[in-house]
Amino acid sequence: MKKTLLLSTALVAFAGMAVADVALTGRAEMGIEGGSDENNADFFTDIDVTFTMSGETDGGLSFGASVDLDEGGDGSAASDDNTDDGGATIFISGGFGTLTMGDTDGALDWALVDAGNNGNGGSLDDDETTHAGYLGAYLDGAYDGQIARYDYSFGDFGVAISAETDDSDDDGDDDGERDTGYALGFKYDTDLGGAALSLGIGYQFAAGGYEIDLGSYDDTGDLEATLGDTDAIGVSISAAFTNGLTAGMTYNSWDVDDDDGLEADIQHVGVGVGYTTGALTLHANYGVFEIDDLGDIGDATVEGYGLSVAYDLGGGAVVHLGYGNSSYDLDDDLATSLGRDDDDESSTYSFGLGLSF
Repeated sequence: MKKTLLLSTALVAFAGMAVADVALTGRAEMGIEGGSDENNADFFTDIDVTFTMSGETDGGLSFGASVDLDEGGDGSAASDDNTDDGGATIFISGGFGTLTMGDTDGALDWALVDAGNNGNGGSLDDDETTHAGYLGAYLDGAYDGQIARYDYSFGDFGVAISAETDDSDDDGDDDGERDTGYALGFKYDTDLGGAALSLGIGYQFAAGGYEIDLGSYDDTGDLEATLGDTDAIGVSISAAFTNGLTAGMTYNSWDVDDDDGLEADIQHVGVGVGYTTGALTLHANYGVFEIDDLGDIGDATVEGYGLSVAYDLGGGAVVHLGYGNSSYDLDDDLATSLGRDDDDESSTYSFGLGLSF
């Protein structure tokens, strides 16, 4: 829904030189946000500006880059630190496929359509996709968030591989080696006449020592755990129908050992549905983590649901309403070890206007 603005220019110095384009897009949001952990609603404002650059070589290779100033303005921009994604993405593409580096999806995330992407019109504070039951990035971001991915498409099929490395000096094992995560993904997209069908499957590995964050719990901060080496397998199915309905589900299984962190068996299921009619878009999603034998001290069920409503006023202005609800159910032994209650519930909401330029 974003429109190119201000900078959309061609640099042509002489005959035969390739065309390079620079575009600027932006989004501004204003409204209110709140939740069960807050006494009052707060004002919410946000501005996001993205530069997108593209070009083509004389031989027909296309290349490009984008910089999200909203992410890159915290002092860790890629222009200042070439080992951090900093909201920047760079790619080169041709008959061989596409190589992308920076703030991009790993191969598993690339292949799967998560529940929150099924017909979601969005909200100001992403309430519908930040509840504790939501899973969207899988094991991406286990290290510095800078990912290298190669993908190739042939007909309705696509395949991708990716890697993410720890940019610290070593992995803490005193062997002088760095941790590395990698992923492999496959997807199939086809038109069935009355519906566009997307299927995805993939595998991802992350070395131990990284943290999983399942959101605010028991008014004492986030529920976090440092996991060991993790093997993740995920599948998804999604369909967009011509009547405006979009629906799908994902399933993930994580096998976590106790190398440099806690061991566990984690299963996640997410379902989502969206519907668009005229200017109105409605969306709902639900997700649940079933965590077994977390560090041999107990089990947990963490679940949540999200709702969003978007009404398009035209011209890039959209009214947004978002809501997210999270609930936690921990075994007594696990709750005691974490110093928490055995159950808790929290919620967030936001309402306001999104403006795309």
